[in-house]
Amino acid sequence: MPPLKVTLDFDRRIPIYRQIYETVLAALASGALERDEQLPTIHKLAGELGVNPNTVSRAYRDLERDGHIVARRGRGTFPASAKPKPPRKQQRESILARIFQRALAESARHRIDVQDLADYFERRFRTTLQGDDRDSKTNNG
Repeated sequence: MPPLKVTLDFDRRIPIYRQIYETVLAALASGALERDEQLPTIHKLAGELGVNPNTVSRAYRDLERDGHIVARRGRGTFPASAKPKPPRKQQRESILARIFQRALAESARHRIDVQDLADYFERRFRTTLQGDDRDSKTNNG
């Protein structure tokens, strides 16, 4: 199993468990984490990241609650075999608006030009949709 690439930013205002949650979710969405691929154990990932195992446990618990992963007793934790139901159109628009606002806020915080952000997203979406998402498989880019 290739290691799950998780990079934490302790200076962000986003809790560490949420950063882990979002990284796993992004790995599932991009295909960097295959549906039959085992996730690292709670203790292994906590050790690699230098965080309390309870932090990883909370991220995994939330991922399982939301239908993204499943814990199999004695076997480990795996992506859920069925993708969760997508949100309705109105919910989707609201979610997309929040994602967009967060991306703009993060880019502003790092003094990244909006056009650079748009160009980066366009490149990443193109490679992700083509199934050639090497960036997310080699780093968290």
